[in-house]
Amino acid sequence: MQRAINKKGESILLFRYSLEKVADWKQEKDLFYCPVCKERVIIRSGERVTAHFAHLPNTECLLTGGGEGPYHEKGKLQLFNWLNRFNMQVELEAYFPEISQRADIFVNVGGKKIAVEFQCSRIPKEVVLSRIQGYKSLGIKPVWILGAKYLKQKGAYMFQLNQFLDVFIRSSPQKDYPQLFFYDPFISEIAVLHHLYPLQASRLFAKLLVYPLHKLHFKHLFQKEKKPENFAAVWAKMISRRRTKVDDFYGDIFKLRKWLYRRGYLFQHLPSICFLPVPYQASTAVPYYKWQTELYVCCIAGLKAGDRIDIAVLKNVLYSFYSKENSDFSDALDNYLRQLQQSGYIDIQSSTILRTNREIMYYSSQEQAFLGDQSFFNQFFTEKKANYEHDYHLFRYTK
Repeated sequence: MQRAINKKGESILLFRYSLEKVADWKQEKDLFYCPVCKERVIIRSGERVTAHFAHLPNTECLLTGGGEGPYHEKGKLQLFNWLNRFNMQVELEAYFPEISQRADIFVNVGGKKIAVEFQCSRIPKEVVLSRIQGYKSLGIKPVWILGAKYLKQKGAYMFQLNQFLDVFIRSSPQKDYPQLFFYDPFISEIAVLHHLYPLQASRLFAKLLVYPLHKLHFKHLFQKEKKPENFAAVWAKMISRRRTKVDDFYGDIFKLRKWLYRRGYLFQHLPSICFLPVPYQASTAVPYYKWQTELYVCCIAGLKAGDRIDIAVLKNVLYSFYSKENSDFSDALDNYLRQLQQSGYIDIQSSTILRTNREIMYYSSQEQAFLGDQSFFNQFFTEKKANYEHDYHLFRYTK
């Protein structure tokens, strides 16, 4: 940590002092104390270690642990100096005794309170959610910036996903436009993933933009970006491979094909609405095309124009296939239904959906399915507005 109290009761931010001054304090063994537990802390520094305060062994302080390594320390200071460039109040290692939490960086801009956390170590979901709830109780919006090691690209618009990253997607303060932020202190670059479409628990379809820290304004971090022109083509091609993939006799697709065949459907001819990219998909722990297909066959396919069905019935159908303990469809299903509404197939009215008269095309051939997917997803990924700047009202302020 960077903040401590000296023997005069003054608050000391170590990085603001010269290496010579820090060395003098270290050699003379000046006394410093933790601002939280009030116990003694010592200075640690070296050629490869950013000077910082550390608790003595066996200290039982709320602030000990949590991955305070050189990588975290370096990145935290760089982000603090970056945020100090802008017209807002910035505090390093702000401690909130009401919730026993310390923010890496606390920002107060125009009366809006933001906690910036540079998270370099993998911590349990429960810890993340607890910290978010703690900040929420004080009216603080958390912004999590992850260590760059968690950003792993697997192909064009394809990235590795896991439950750790999914926590930050689901807890994004901008529910309608979740983002993931990553920072590498060695090259001073922030990477941002936009337009997040988790495919399953291990894959994420998204747009990546990388910004040099010195060229990025804080408010631009939350700006909505235009989708790439070839986003739809890449997605349609991926769906085509999914439709025609030959699976083994024990794979998910084989079992799904067999289930469909018994009900008079072919997997490769399914409507395009069975392959919709859905934010918050990773929380279901089920392939997106599988639960969407089951929902279509069991509920949507049989609806005629003007028919209604309770959304609770749709949820019950999904949970008849999957246990609530292992799969959470609350966000994914709501988002999926909104997308069907935007595409004109249903109208959401209170707790029910109304089937419109727009036809849901069940394809008669693989060629028709491929062409249908191209047309459908070209429209699906087309931006509805000419202005792509996101409403970052949570973070807006004046220069």
